[in-house]
Order: sequence, then C-alpha cells, then structure tokens
Amino acid sequence: MASGGSRAGAGRKSIAEEMKTRELARAAITMKHGSVEKGLKSLLDSEEPSLIKFVYEHAVGKPTKNINAKIEGEVIHIRFKDAE
Repeated sequence: MASGGSRAGAGRKSIAEEMKTRELARAAITMKHGSVEKGLKSLLDSEEPSLIKFVYEHAVGKPTKNINAKIEGEVIHIRFKDAE
C-alpha cells in the first residue's frame, strides 16, 4: 500500500486538458439539443432537484459556506467563498 509520494497520473489535470473536455461536452450538448442554452433548459425542465441545482450552481456559483465557532468564549465567523 502506497502512502504519500508522487504517483503517475496524480494531481490536477492541465488547463489544456480541462478546456478540451469542456469543448467536447459543449459539442455533445449542442448535437443533442441544438445549443448549450437549450441543453441547460432541458435540465431545468426535468424537475430533477440535483440537475436543477447543478444548473444554478454553474450559472451563479455555489453559495458561500459560513461556519460559526466559539473558542474560549469568543465567537469566530469563518466564511468560505466558492468552497469545493
């Protein structure tokens, strides 16, 4: 069992690879629905909560996450924006 260290294929994909994947996805959506906009609308029309959440998060971003913690009687507010 490996623990730590570098491994082949590990780490974030290159920006070029991400862009290629994005373009392939856009092309597939356009082929099926005629445009990306129509494809996203079909997801909204599905009435499937997880798909609707997906569309909204990609359209306007994920909501910020707030954590309130009390340490030694003092309240600390931590706010994460675009936490993934």
